[in-house]
Amino acid sequence: MRRFAKKLWPVTLLATGVAAGAAAQGPAVSENVYFGDLHLHTRYSNDAATFGTTRTPDDAYRYAKGEAVPHVGGIEIRLRTPLDFLAVTDHAENIGRRQAGPNPPPNLGQAVWADIVAAAVRHYAPGEFTTFAAYEWTVGTREGNLHRNVIFAGTDDLPFPFSRLDSDNPEDLWDFLDTQRAAGVEALAIPHNSNVSNGKMFALVDFAGAPMTADYAAQRLRNEPVVEITQAKGTSETHPVLSPNDEFADFELFPELLLANRPIGGDGPRAGVVRVDGLVPGSYVREALVNGVRMQADRGFNPFQFGFVGATDFHSGTSAVEEDNMTSMSGDAVDATLEERLVTNTWSRLPFVARSAAGLTAAWANENTREELYAAFRRRETYATTGTRINVRFFGGWDYADDVLDGDDWVARGYAGGVPMGGVLRGAEGEAPVFVVRAAKDPVAANLDRIQVVKGWTAEGETFERIYDVALSDGRRVGPTGKAPPVGNTVDVMLATYTNDIGAASLEAVWRDPDFDPDVHAVYYVRVIEIPTPRWSTYDTAAAGLPPRGDVMPTLQERAYTSPIWYMPDN
Repeated sequence: MRRFAKKLWPVTLLATGVAAGAAAQGPAVSENVYFGDLHLHTRYSNDAATFGTTRTPDDAYRYAKGEAVPHVGGIEIRLRTPLDFLAVTDHAENIGRRQAGPNPPPNLGQAVWADIVAAAVRHYAPGEFTTFAAYEWTVGTREGNLHRNVIFAGTDDLPFPFSRLDSDNPEDLWDFLDTQRAAGVEALAIPHNSNVSNGKMFALVDFAGAPMTADYAAQRLRNEPVVEITQAKGTSETHPVLSPNDEFADFELFPELLLANRPIGGDGPRAGVVRVDGLVPGSYVREALVNGVRMQADRGFNPFQFGFVGATDFHSGTSAVEEDNMTSMSGDAVDATLEERLVTNTWSRLPFVARSAAGLTAAWANENTREELYAAFRRRETYATTGTRINVRFFGGWDYADDVLDGDDWVARGYAGGVPMGGVLRGAEGEAPVFVVRAAKDPVAANLDRIQVVKGWTAEGETFERIYDVALSDGRRVGPTGKAPPVGNTVDVMLATYTNDIGAASLEAVWRDPDFDPDVHAVYYVRVIEIPTPRWSTYDTAAAGLPPRGDVMPTLQERAYTSPIWYMPDN
């Protein structure tokens, strides 16, 4: 039975619509990009405490701000580049119980939640560093992961976290958030690790297996405007099974379900390692986006009209996203030392090195404040990176000139003539939309390989996708096969070094969709890819004087994924 009476509230979508030939309807220009982590655990998460994590929310915020925190090895660790914002998202279920010992006080949960919120209040410095009171609703079974992070807009009068002990149905979580919103407490939920959801995160039915309705889609959009596309337990963009023509689809995949003790339908553990490979369909973001535009075309609603964020999901209290400065993902008793990281099998039963040093959320806003950043999450003017700090803008419109990128006012012209990432274009008048994208490298990281536009569309009840290389470094061009030659690779895997002798510091494009059909619903997002660099595990093996491991790739190409822009015909 649903725990809360269902009540529909209007979906708030800011800067999301522009009709053919009309100016964008939305906020003023967002001037700045801010990078942060919306998914981090401290000792108050029971699994983190089991892994030996003793760091508090205060420690997590200090580390994110660039301060040093103690390490189990007797040293201090710190980020080289501080974050702009952070949400501590400890698991709501029996919160703090493991850390409290065998005889926890009756009011433990309330006291721990009060401390988490108080830490967010203490460390909030508007204009300099933003904190969000938050928690994780953790629903995971042998059937797959349905976890969400709940991010509150403010810190006043917050309710005690709604957990899986209240309900394992995400629709009940949405009812809870709607009820709180009606009482003046604004929050949103961020689904994560759809890649290990066994096809359930983006299933085409509701939680009970019934057909989706317009009310269901509206409630989902109202409460989940963004999804987490990359983190330590892999990337959820797409999979080679779903995108066989995407040469970059096989990136940091994590093929195993969580919280499962034996293969589904099997008689026992597989030889050596207990694994459960989940269903691919229904588990990845790109497929969901395209299924969403098909549902919009066929049924008049889209439950998957979401933007992108990235996060770490580290359980060590530290957002250590730098590949060459990775200290711990799980906790001091599991992976805090180089030796432990090279040999440990984690609770997820894959070798520890299968986990990724990712990712970050980037948000376009005018100030580093809760109000500005939360509004960016709501209007989906966000993008995800795999830990790097690529700067990327993405606009879509009808009237951009070929020289729109010329001049210092190009961003203002981007807003004036169309919509930014997260927006919606409506009603073509026979002309293909024009997309404007500009990307610059992380100042202390690798050069850029390319910019790609990923398009998905629906026609006659079927779905399609295509990837366009719209900007390439080093004078390369797309060949007759539709593919561009590789950028090259300067990595010395034994030394864990690379050079920026290849690639570009920045890339840009003004691109018109050559395959546009004004009667067809479509979705577009940008993927920006760096040149190859050493993976974190390669930095570890080089430091240990060992050859690279054979069970993971020694290099990777870090990347950014912008929130999409949707096209909807008027008819």
